[in-house]
Amino acid sequence: FEKVFALLNNEEYLVKLRLYELYELFKDRYMYINQGCLVNIDKIDHFDASISGNLIVYLKSGYKDYVSRRQIKNVKERIGIKNEK
Repeated sequence: FEKVFALLNNEEYLVKLRLYELYELFKDRYMYINQGCLVNIDKIDHFDASISGNLIVYLKSGYKDYVSRRQIKNVKERIGIKNEK
């Protein structure tokens, strides 16, 4: 199986739980941004849209990753952005 790492204060730690298990423990403060990444909502610095239309999340630590198309709606809901119709 794939290894799960946690990034804490710019240090990597091997976690013995699976990603979905971590999410169940911390879902009040964490959210999926893509299939392989959970982020702490309180540690988000900002979002940016790339030229190709992808949404990128930047954390206060300097870490950045892409928000998958599948997770964009969930991310917007969790941070309080409403879709206009």
